[in-house]
Amino acid sequence: MLPDSELGAVLEVVRRCLAVDGGLPVAGEPFFVDRRYAGPGTVRIGAYEDGRLVACGAARPRAGHWSLVGAVDPDLRGRGLGGELLDRLMTAAETVVQVETEALTPAAEELFRSRGLRQVFAEDVFRLGPEVSLPAVGWPAGARIEEWPEEWGDGTADAFHAAYRGSFADRPGFPGRTRSQWAAWLVDDGFRPGASLLARDADGTPVGFVVCAEGFLVQVGAVPAWRRRGLGRALAVAALERLRAAGDAEVFLDVNVDNPASAALFRGLGLTRVARRARFARP
Repeated sequence: MLPDSELGAVLEVVRRCLAVDGGLPVAGEPFFVDRRYAGPGTVRIGAYEDGRLVACGAARPRAGHWSLVGAVDPDLRGRGLGGELLDRLMTAAETVVQVETEALTPAAEELFRSRGLRQVFAEDVFRLGPEVSLPAVGWPAGARIEEWPEEWGDGTADAFHAAYRGSFADRPGFPGRTRSQWAAWLVDDGFRPGASLLARDADGTPVGFVVCAEGFLVQVGAVPAWRRRGLGRALAVAALERLRAAGDAEVFLDVNVDNPASAALFRGLGLTRVARRARFARP
């Protein structure tokens, strides 16, 4: 069992993996790692070579299941460390298990499937680097744009939430967050209101939106009647330009693997896929 004093060493292993496997930079931040390797009831294990931590894993209890994570130093892969970690964590878990990975590799996928785990969620991580020039994009006729205001009053809150629901309610697995739940999920210290925009039609009905955080395009969507009219593309470019103007040299975003239209949109803007986030569970 790894003590809390080894969380710094865990962070270093995770960062070495991130440098090789790719993925969201936030996955190498202390708060992100602590959420997965610390907390009440968490079982944490590791492997050492010459006194240095080279592999680590954790199982933490969640509502109705255990979440498992692990990392093996890229220089020491292929020795069975990942399989040993996974087997021990699956034994330690007391109920249903779900394995999380921020950068799925072919070897990791093969390992998970060999243990009877099946993919239940996946999304690709895309990156926009400073070397990419964004195209000039015009707004579709009849659309007008508003910024997320400094004071998020009820009227604006309702309009943004209506655009969110209208854009995603037909998507598989839509969480159906209430207005307050959605705002609480979005707004934190990294939230970028100046790059978060609402689109209305000529009648003032919310028809699309984009919301952003520091270095991250969180969500962009258009209601069904406004799809394939260039609104999502225009919102995305406007948000990405504003993020750059705010000082974000790199911008990342996630696209669910069952949403090829969004993936094609961002590839068309010059973004590249750098990793795949995934979750695996027993059937």
